[in-house]
Amino acid sequence: MNPNFFQKIEDILHTERIDSYRRDGADEALTLSRYALNMALSESLYPALQFAEIALRNVVHETMSDHCGTDTWYDHPHARLLGWQSRKVAEARRTLQSNQKQETPGRIVAELNFGFWTGFFNLDHAQTGVGHYLASRAFPHAPIGEQYFIKLGHRWKKIRDLRNRVFHHERIIHWRDLDAQHLRILEVISWISPELSELAHVLDRFVSVRSTGLKPWQSKLQRQWPANASGSPTGSSFIEWVDSSFDASNGAQTPFGHRWGGDVFPLTHSHLETIHQGQTLALDVMGEYVVFLKSGEGGER
Repeated sequence: MNPNFFQKIEDILHTERIDSYRRDGADEALTLSRYALNMALSESLYPALQFAEIALRNVVHETMSDHCGTDTWYDHPHARLLGWQSRKVAEARRTLQSNQKQETPGRIVAELNFGFWTGFFNLDHAQTGVGHYLASRAFPHAPIGEQYFIKLGHRWKKIRDLRNRVFHHERIIHWRDLDAQHLRILEVISWISPELSELAHVLDRFVSVRSTGLKPWQSKLQRQWPANASGSPTGSSFIEWVDSSFDASNGAQTPFGHRWGGDVFPLTHSHLETIHQGQTLALDVMGEYVVFLKSGEGGER
């Protein structure tokens, strides 16, 4: 990658953020490829995280409304809100007032942040009894062994931590349990609503993005911003002889410097004859770009 281009990107994104992607001494192209993959993974997690947050918010609202006999349950003494939760409700009211919006239960519920809702599954609400009540009623499709507020609290804390990192554009590709966390999010959605779980699975792209890995991002960046400013490979030729094919998937050294790929395209006798006759062959490379093969100038063979 053109180092001047990379430097300008680093300046605007800030060194501290970029540094987290090159702690092992990765070059510019690999560093930005990791950044792009992290962004794609975060994007792919958004549907599941959004469904989980909204589902938790709504199921707690419905369950507490039944428990207190009113949809303004957050004002009812049976809600047993903790001090910080009551303050969050007061803040939500002030926000609606400052925005000149009429106060309704739906709007109050929407203003309360994710931490408010996950906060029902902690040890403080073990004392109020609300944590036990919600654990046994808000997740009707969960196995009995999972309808325990401490287990649910641990699960929701991890979901909230991941959600905060994703929504604040922080690094997640280094998390060793990211695949497991993704599955746990989908699982808890299914405990609340099997129908929402079906929708979440249809929209989910995490596995595809995760399995594809860095290669597409390395390819895009290296094609768009090659190491030399002219955009052409170093040297006078695009084609070099090699003794045998090799695996360049990890950025191995090639006749043109560090590259990924290493794919082999076998040319049959008829392909070669087509080129000899002055025609051009088109090669589809991973469904992303096209390479054209033709004979040299003056019909060289």
